[in-house]
Formats: sequence, structure tokens, C-alpha cells
Amino acid sequence: MTDRRGVAFFDVDETLVSVRTLESFLLYYLRLVPSMISQEGLRDLAAQVVQLDRAEFNRLYFSVWAGQPEDAVREAGRRWYAETSAEPGFYRPNLLERLRRHQADGDEVVLVSGSFDAPLRPLADDLGIETLYRTELETEGGLYTGRIARPMIGDDKKRAVEAYLDRFPSDAESWGYGDHSSDLPLLESVRHPVVVGSDPVMLDVAEERGWPVMPIEGDLAPRA
Repeated sequence: MTDRRGVAFFDVDETLVSVRTLESFLLYYLRLVPSMISQEGLRDLAAQVVQLDRAEFNRLYFSVWAGQPEDAVREAGRRWYAETSAEPGFYRPNLLERLRRHQADGDEVVLVSGSFDAPLRPLADDLGIETLYRTELETEGGLYTGRIARPMIGDDKKRAVEAYLDRFPSDAESWGYGDHSSDLPLLESVRHPVVVGSDPVMLDVAEERGWPVMPIEGDLAPRA
């Protein structure tokens, strides 16, 4: 059992940060390795963002990485983070402030994301966060196979959160922050769920369940 005060779980893409790390990092990597995917293939992938649910899109997305060297992708991830995080608006200011407040209060902070290690690990390291639940990719001979070894979306997030909370007393405080319906299993697993942003589905859930909403710059004002 831990003797720390509580634990706060943060989704990353479009919750803690303003970008979707999957797409942002892929576009960055394609500047380094343009032969990885054709322009037609990239357009087809982009079109699937709105046509597939997140689990299906993630499977398609990660298949693109087949044959890429894991070490090279991780190094590119560090470079991507150094460049992208320096741009104004990369972090959601109020979410970053909330994360830092949890850390200052002695709470553990855990990132839970459907993205993968290359773009997320340098982000977690920079924030001083040890525990990162993310999609794990299969490798063979140091190369990505394009297959998912362990997903981290929807109910996968719920299982990860509940397993982590087993380390704490049953009455320990816990918080969850998420912006999308795929984060609902995470939010339902904590004592203090917080909806981030203005997704209509999530705002309806927040209203029905009395959950607080944290707006982000440019979003519609949360409902009363």
C-alpha cells in the first residue's frame, strides 16, 4: 500500500495536450522517413479518423509503423516532443496547472493514453511522471510488426486504472480527466471524474451524472 494522498489519472491527447499525438508524431516522422507511407495512403488514413471508432482507427494507424526500427522511432519521439512542446498552446494551461497541483499535494499522477511510447515517454519524463499506461506495440528483431501487443483504449483504461488503484486503501481519493467517450470507462473507475472540453456526448454524460466540466480555451462554456 502507498502512503501518498491519492492518485490522478490523465488522458493525454486533447485532454492534457491540445494535439492528437498519434497524428502529430506521424506527420513529424514522415519528414524524416517520407517513404514510410505514400501520400495516397496518408490521405486514406486521415479519412478514417472520422469514419472509424478510436479502437479501429488505432489498429489501422499502428499497422503503418510495420518495419520501422523501434530505436529510431523512439529517438524521433524525443525530438518531436522537444520541438512540439515548445510551441505555444501545446499543453492545456488549466489541465497542466491541475496536474501540477496534484503533484504539489502529494498525489500520484498517472497518464493513460491510447497513443504509444515514442511520443508519450518524453512527455511523461518531462512532467516527472513515472507511470504511463499506453498502447504497447509488438516488435520482432528491433522492428515494429504493425500489430498491437496491448491496447489501451476504452475498457483497457478501466482495467489499468482499477489495477493501479488496488495499491491504495479503498477510501483513497482518486481523480480522472478525459475528453472523449472512449475515456468514460476511466472516469467511471475513479471517485472524482472530470470531463474536459466540449464534446457533446461527454457534456450530456456530465450533466446526467453531475460531473464537473473543465473547459478549454476556445470551447463552448460548460452547461450549468
